[in-house]
Amino acid sequence: WIQWGRVASGLQLWGPRSRGRRRFQLLATMEPLLPHEMDHIRRVYDEDCAKKKLSSVCSPREDAQMFRSAEKRNIPCECIVELYEMLWRWGRRESGSRSFAANFGFQIPDTMVIVKGKPYAWYFISRKDGSLLRKSAENLTINKLEKKLCKDRIDEPGTVPPIVAVWYPMASQFPEARCHSAHSEFLTAGGTRSFIATLRNSHSGVLQEFVQPYSISNFLVRTMQFRDQITLCTRTNRAQLGKTKLNIFDKCATFEGWEGLSSANSRYQCHKHPHMEELILAAGETLNRQIEEERVRQMLFLSPNQHVALHWKVNAEHVLNFVFASVVTERHVILQTRPRLLMGDLVMTEELQRAALLPGGTNRKAIPYEAPSCMVHRILDGDEDTSDLGDSISMTAILSPPDREGSLPPLRFGPQVTSSDDGRGDTGVPRSARKRRPLSERRHAIDAIFPIMSCSRPEVPTAPYRFQQGHSNAVEDFAVPSSFSLRAVKRPLVALNSPRSDVPLSFRPGNHDAAS
Repeated sequence: WIQWGRVASGLQLWGPRSRGRRRFQLLATMEPLLPHEMDHIRRVYDEDCAKKKLSSVCSPREDAQMFRSAEKRNIPCECIVELYEMLWRWGRRESGSRSFAANFGFQIPDTMVIVKGKPYAWYFISRKDGSLLRKSAENLTINKLEKKLCKDRIDEPGTVPPIVAVWYPMASQFPEARCHSAHSEFLTAGGTRSFIATLRNSHSGVLQEFVQPYSISNFLVRTMQFRDQITLCTRTNRAQLGKTKLNIFDKCATFEGWEGLSSANSRYQCHKHPHMEELILAAGETLNRQIEEERVRQMLFLSPNQHVALHWKVNAEHVLNFVFASVVTERHVILQTRPRLLMGDLVMTEELQRAALLPGGTNRKAIPYEAPSCMVHRILDGDEDTSDLGDSISMTAILSPPDREGSLPPLRFGPQVTSSDDGRGDTGVPRSARKRRPLSERRHAIDAIFPIMSCSRPEVPTAPYRFQQGHSNAVEDFAVPSSFSLRAVKRPLVALNSPRSDVPLSFRPGNHDAAS
């Protein structure tokens, strides 16, 4: 924890205040998107949403079909083996502490690079000083790696064997340098011995020690950089590692397999290490900067629409581990960076037309100590006497709440009551003795429900029809005859110049008696 604190403080990422400052800097440093770039990003979002029904990965029927075949759930996942050599040389250039985790905030598990079926390099963390070292040629044997990973473990029947190793094929632009299979494998102790015994010339990749997670399910965190923005995505497997009936790959795969095997989250939150998300973002940003300096993209002959994705995991000791790096397409990068890219769209930032018609966006603040609306209405209507509300509540306190600093004055309904009125008002009649006001008088003004905007209130168009009534208040004028229909009352505002459009005089309201 002290070492992590020193690393994070050096990167100006430690503490709650710096966390918000870093998020603001990430959003503020993003350059505005060009129109053609925003159209391409929208097109990627629309294509992704069109494939998913109700924002789900697949339907229950498709999920059942995927679990019938194990080959469909295993997707290509290749790693960049040159990155481990870069990390080893990177750690040797530090002149201060030799601890790799103290200098960079993360470490790597025991990793052996295999090229053409033979060991090429073995990278590990020293137990003495925590530095990143590489095995010598005398100790670079496959038998010693098997002893390191398996540790005399035997897969007993009826028990859940632990996962001890992971195989990641090598990524390369040259077909002859790649592995015959582009799929990763999770191995137990027995599976590791079988895999080592069956190595051939077509095997090229990384055999790495499995990082045991601190949780009951396996997970992996992926960070990517797009338009100078570092984003992360956490994938957690749907199954538990202790289940016996599931396949080993189904209960361990995250980014290595079908997306339906795990759940994705754009944040990394854990109460055991609340600072880990900022540490992952800082480590990803530092490692991406080093990748640009070492010109790894040019070394791998990556096209402009290909990007490097970094994968991380937190072990049971709550230490951040770098697992592997892979090459992904621009589509995956855009989908992961969606929360940041949305704020660069003009649709999210430009002024919304006719915003005053929306029931929101007002500067008025609700007063927490304001009386309920039902009580205020009963007091204004004269149904209750203010003396029955108690000594602690008065009508003046309800109708005239204290003003808060920096807010608009509260709304006050009805005439103001003073102590000299003695509850009688201007008429001199007690409030309890007054007649109940009609509903039309007790309604509030329509302007009170509209939000306060900088622009004027838009004009609401009138209804295309209106109901005509008699000019007098006599009851006979509103009497509806038996042959009366709605068309006789429903008059269009715009009359056509056709004799058929006029309603006969005998069916007009008020002229029924004269016609009869």
